[in-house]
Amino acid sequence: MKIWDKLLEVDVEDKEKYIEVFVDIIKQVKEDRFAFKIGDVDEGDYYIVVEENRMNSYFIHVVPKEVYDLFKEMQKEATDEFLGFSVIAGKFNGKDIRISCFGIPCNLAAKFMRF
Repeated sequence: MKIWDKLLEVDVEDKEKYIEVFVDIIKQVKEDRFAFKIGDVDEGDYYIVVEENRMNSYFIHVVPKEVYDLFKEMQKEATDEFLGFSVIAGKFNGKDIRISCFGIPCNLAAKFMRF
């Protein structure tokens, strides 16, 4: 099975919880309150993964623990691709900052964005 097919089969539980985190991070970036730390930070039932140079942008991914292994696999295999829905929320060190919510359908994530 191709890796993108695996992602299509994902059905993350408690999607709204991760969308709330996604939206909160967007707000933090827009208000210049997000503390950039490159790498993976365990937040209990999800990870915040910050990449410094994916597609010439900083990426902040919200990754539910239940799909973390798939994310890591895709991160390695799809080095020059978007790993799902993302939004540009600002700039840091001259690069766009993109935030994504891995494993959450983009239509659902976009529906909950309230700015």
